Amino acid sequence: DALLWDTLPRQRDLSGQHSEYLDGSREDTAQNVLRWAKEPAGALALFIYGPAGLGKSTLARHLSHRLHADGRLAASVSLNGIPANARGPESVVKLISREIGEMHPEAIPAIIEAIKLCKGAPLEDHWERFLKDVVCSLKFSDPLIVLFDAIDEWESYGSLIKALPRLSSSASSLRFILLGRLDPRERGFDDTLIRPLIRLYPLPPVSINTMERYFNHQFSGVRWESGRRPFMSQTTRLAELANGLFIWASIVCSLLKKRLSVSSPNQTLEAILQSQQKLGENESLAGLYFQALMWLFPDSVSQKLAQKYLAATLVLQQPLPIAEFSSLVDLPSHAAEEIQGALTALQIRRPADKEGSRLIHPAGDLFHLSLLEYLQSKSESYGTPFSVSAFDAHSQLAEACLRKFPRLRPQSASVTCIHLSAQDEYVVKYLATHIYKGTPSVKPGASAEWEQTSHHGILQENGVVGLHCWGSLLLELEMLGSCMKEEEYAEHEAGRLMRDVAAALGRGSLRSLQIPWLEVAVRLQPEDPTIWTDLGWAYYRAGEHSKNQDTVEKAVLAHQNASDIVEKSGGPDRASALFSLATSLHVRFRLIGNTQDLYRSISLHREALGMRPVGHEHHATSLVNLAVSLTSLWKITDSTNDLDEIVLLEREALGLHPPGHRHRVSSLRNLADTLHSRFQKTESIADLNEGILLSREALATYPRGHADRVLILRSLAISLQSRFETTAFIGDLDEAVQLHRQALDQCPIGHADRVAGLQSLAASLHSRFQVTTHTANLDEDILLSREVLELRPPGHAGRVPALRSLAFSLRSRFQTTASLIDLDESVFLYRKALELVTPGHAERSSLLNSLAWNLTFRYEAQGIIEDLEESISLGRESLALLPDGHPNRCFTLDSLAKSLHFKPEHLDEALQLSRESVSLTPPGHSEYCQHLISLASILLRRHESSGSVEELLEATSLSQEASSKCPPHHPLCSKLISLQDGLAKAQCSPSSQP
Repeated sequence: DALLWDTLPRQRDLSGQHSEYLDGSREDTAQNVLRWAKEPAGALALFIYGPAGLGKSTLARHLSHRLHADGRLAASVSLNGIPANARGPESVVKLISREIGEMHPEAIPAIIEAIKLCKGAPLEDHWERFLKDVVCSLKFSDPLIVLFDAIDEWESYGSLIKALPRLSSSASSLRFILLGRLDPRERGFDDTLIRPLIRLYPLPPVSINTMERYFNHQFSGVRWESGRRPFMSQTTRLAELANGLFIWASIVCSLLKKRLSVSSPNQTLEAILQSQQKLGENESLAGLYFQALMWLFPDSVSQKLAQKYLAATLVLQQPLPIAEFSSLVDLPSHAAEEIQGALTALQIRRPADKEGSRLIHPAGDLFHLSLLEYLQSKSESYGTPFSVSAFDAHSQLAEACLRKFPRLRPQSASVTCIHLSAQDEYVVKYLATHIYKGTPSVKPGASAEWEQTSHHGILQENGVVGLHCWGSLLLELEMLGSCMKEEEYAEHEAGRLMRDVAAALGRGSLRSLQIPWLEVAVRLQPEDPTIWTDLGWAYYRAGEHSKNQDTVEKAVLAHQNASDIVEKSGGPDRASALFSLATSLHVRFRLIGNTQDLYRSISLHREALGMRPVGHEHHATSLVNLAVSLTSLWKITDSTNDLDEIVLLEREALGLHPPGHRHRVSSLRNLADTLHSRFQKTESIADLNEGILLSREALATYPRGHADRVLILRSLAISLQSRFETTAFIGDLDEAVQLHRQALDQCPIGHADRVAGLQSLAASLHSRFQVTTHTANLDEDILLSREVLELRPPGHAGRVPALRSLAFSLRSRFQTTASLIDLDESVFLYRKALELVTPGHAERSSLLNSLAWNLTFRYEAQGIIEDLEESISLGRESLALLPDGHPNRCFTLDSLAKSLHFKPEHLDEALQLSRESVSLTPPGHSEYCQHLISLASILLRRHESSGSVEELLEATSLSQEASSKCPPHHPLCSKLISLQDGLAKAQCSPSSQP
């Protein structure tokens, strides 16, 4: 077990952080976080975001301290503490798990079990085993928190966002605090994914008063000239210039504490204030960086050396000893040491190097991101001598690594990784990265620019022998072993060798190196379609995790290059190339929304399918992916023809996945869902029946407790309820209620799907109440709807639907029990919902109409004329929002007519509106009976005032039609009986006799 434990990646020690937390500076935020952490039904994750320099990392450390003091911290992870070779998603999951084990040793047995179970397992299993299961094993009464700082600077942070739904069932045991620069929706993540799982918290700048306190605290450590501290006005001006940016304030204080030979702290402060007065708000930080660097490196020689140092460390992938770094980048060791010492004034982090080991660290490990951005910016305000290009820096470091490359080649005996120095190991691991990021890209038939580089020449000189040695050493470092034999590769197959190494890397912790190795491979063999295809899939997987548009663009480009080569050569892999390109285009469509990508994806999938006839090993895969792209199109066009084709494709795919096949369940679910969608358009009961059979088979394959069982239960329940609404077979509705209960049982408090489960069960119970009139169903519906409302607090996107649903159910109970308490609460809830929808909101007309209905009911019960007046006003406002042809117009016409008919002066208008309502309502509609009753009631009222026999006869006819359409025990039955009694009395009246 100890050996297994040691295989877990470890976070670097960040205890020497430079920035200290100013007591009380973020207490409001801390209290908000602690309240969220204690909410029983709190969101699974809290995302704190704000621009660079606000002090998020300092806040993260403070929150970690507070949560640890409360016994609520599971792990605290910073991107800066993750080693470069452990930034892949699986490695980060293991690193977090190790942090949990070190903080809670009783979790270690569960972590060891996760290591054993997850060997070769998919990423989704890693999240569940290493986090969910490990934290649940601790059996804490309150959820533990995993805090992750700088989350959106992690290349694979999309993998965590995508994993949240699977982890949501453990929200009562495990939650996340994520800190980053941007709202995740600005990174391309769908709001429908973010809203149910993540509470967003935009971090505001601190006040000027807080910033003044920070400066005064820091000034105690400055050796002021003659002990003369700054004037209060100077401190206030500094606080104003900081503009809430702690990073700006921190650098100012660091410069004041630095013993600069050219000026005293007081002179430095005056210079900062004078220079900043000339700058705009956006240039303030850049101006400070420029001024600081010029002070630290005042002459041209030191500036040139500093620029070389900064460029190299900007792209450095892992720390190196000073001597080996200096040798690699051709910089004198003493110069590197002096530059490193001078730059401590700008550091925000202190590396925890072992005693006696002097290391040069990647710039990103030491400096704030804003400094790195400044160095790479093309600012016109400052012609800085420190400007660096990441591309040029990678190119120079790649060339430096290549100069060391020949000594790695075996001479008489094989070189092994145990013989490698730190510099040699760096070359083996990161040479491909520097070549990829520092040399021109290639395309089929367009590689001349790359071939003219020195990098290409050196690789050619080393040949396949050198590349084989390089690849073997890398795989040995990763303990992956290698079955590659040097003699298997001809000199012109250097790219294929690189591709094989990349494929092997997919099994290890350095999976992130696959793309660099494949990028070098296509440079060496730009006409090989297989290498381009593999590169495209590597970008595709990375883009799926990160939601990064540039990464997905590269996937499309790589697959396009493969397709172009195959089309030109007429090779046998054309179907594979077309399929790959079509799949990448579909992902780009999902990310960007350009329908041209979707249409092209469909066209290419059709072409690929034509090349993979029945019997082809990939025929089913092409069927499924064409159906997926067509489904995206159908969601746009709502075309029945598209839906019909999707059914045909999914039915054929199901036939190719017999019972026991690993894709059988997904095929069953896909076809069942599509058949239900087609039923909703065509009302074909055959589609509905078949979909139910398929869903039953899929459900039978999932054991109780399986995470995906909830979706199948809910899907089957929805289909059964649809069949009940078509056939009126109560057994289907009863089973739907039962299935929704089972689904809800698998969604405990805190589960991301709990609200959906509550809403689905409540809707089924309401339907059963309407059939059976058993108030127990309605009572439970209301209880469930109340819980939904509690889980949709003010500000939540789902609060309006939750208010409306509960209000509707309370009105239904009033109509059954005549409880004015229920009616008053329903009115209150509808008013609250209306307050949340602005004019022009799609739901405004419906809410106006619902509130008008309630007020009419209350007028009937209590006779308060103000309720009737308001009901009429709301009804008119609602109707004005529904032009002729709007599908909801008939409902508002009916409710407004009902309100108006209580006023004799509006009786004619009420009759006109009611007739229009009935004419617009199909006879099979669930509200048709209600509209008939309304029209009959208005005609009866007209008869009472006019004595018209024709209107009485028409009212009687409408009543009879309503009676024939209203099922027994329906809530409208009491209204219908009351109407019929009124008609009977009217018919007996002398004035009604012909």
